[in-house]
Amino acid sequence: MPDIRLPIWQSALLSQGCQVHSAGQFFPLELRPIGDRIVCTPTVSGSLLPFNVAVTVGQPVTISWDADLSRYMVMTDGPPKAA
Repeated sequence: MPDIRLPIWQSALLSQGCQVHSAGQFFPLELRPIGDRIVCTPTVSGSLLPFNVAVTVGQPVTISWDADLSRYMVMTDGPPKAA
């Protein structure tokens, strides 16, 4: 098995997980690390937790790390949002 080492921010987010809050329910997301980003595609529209960013069903979401300011960046169909 190859030795895959993820950056700390990716490991933390993959351990924590993300979910979409929609219509009073929580739907887990499958997070996929791809290079220096994490990508997911919501199966429902709602609020992406823990970031409180609105997402749309089927619209890919990319999460990256801003090392200069020590924060996550969440990109949907608009400009990146700091989280």
